[in-house]
Amino acid sequence: MGKKVGENLPSISVCIATYNSAKTLDRCLRLVRKQTYPQEKIEIVLGDGGSIDGTLDIAKKYGARVVSIPKEKQHAEYNRGVAFNSAKGELALILDHDNFLPSKNWLRQMVEPLLRHKEVVASSTCYYHYSKELDLMDRYFALFGTSEPLPFFLHKADRMLQYSKKWNLVGKAEDFGDYYLVLFEKDPRKFPSIGSNGCLMRRKLVLMHAKADPENHYPVDVLYDMVAAGFNKFAFVKNSIIHLTHQRGFWGFLKRRKRFVEQYHFEEHQKRRWSVVMPGDEFGLFVFVIYSLTILGPLYESFKGYLKIRDVAWFMHPVMCLGTTLIYGYVFLKFKMQSILKSLIIYRQQ
Repeated sequence: MGKKVGENLPSISVCIATYNSAKTLDRCLRLVRKQTYPQEKIEIVLGDGGSIDGTLDIAKKYGARVVSIPKEKQHAEYNRGVAFNSAKGELALILDHDNFLPSKNWLRQMVEPLLRHKEVVASSTCYYHYSKELDLMDRYFALFGTSEPLPFFLHKADRMLQYSKKWNLVGKAEDFGDYYLVLFEKDPRKFPSIGSNGCLMRRKLVLMHAKADPENHYPVDVLYDMVAAGFNKFAFVKNSIIHLTHQRGFWGFLKRRKRFVEQYHFEEHQKRRWSVVMPGDEFGLFVFVIYSLTILGPLYESFKGYLKIRDVAWFMHPVMCLGTTLIYGYVFLKFKMQSILKSLIIYRQQ
């Protein structure tokens, strides 16, 4: 990675939300502790929602500090927010328990642009790590650089396409060799879904200018808050992070996505400052529905990707687009009917 970062390095707090996360946490923390970054400058903070598996034993094994979350508050975003607000490092790395650092120099690579450019708010990776050994679903998301097709279609994906050699996300980018410096507009529709899965940020700066308290700590919202406050320069390092979250397959994805849409787009909508679908995105959403139902657009993207990287996972795209459309449509109709029924009950009581 270009010029080596000097040893006058900032302290880093690795902030992780956990709840019965033993299945993946050991590997996650082991790879953090194997970093060439000075370990005395790394603290690991877990916001734990009451794990009863081996999560706490694993935390102790790797010297992590555990902050307990009351049972009634257990929630991935809240847990992560508690960890972030309990952290002491100059920088905060937002990591999920199913995120794995793919190289020993990963932290040094991520810190480099923050050292060289004091105006940079945070650094993220350009890619999700891709390997033929990954499960089909995880290969699909690594190839497309997103956790679902809708952000990809609306140009809000958090990572680049696996075959992209030049910047292809939103924002105005300048190439610095090992990383891009990217300027974002204040328009939330032109901000990518970054913030988690290995995003490294200036902790105190974020606490000063964003709604970063546990009740409002949605990582992408927090970083959009920074852009809205005028801190709009970010770095994207030309490396990757391993993100294994879809090993339960397609049906597991649909079930998880249904809960995600219900929770983040409806139940907690009033707290959000950013969303995949913002006011003004209605036409884009309509086009996505047509794109998904006609199948031709997703098939074209699949064939284009397959010619670059020969992997059948590209051809999950038509299925994923259709599944996403059905899930969003179902949840929208469900909450719309609930709203209508609630209005009728109120009307009859008057």
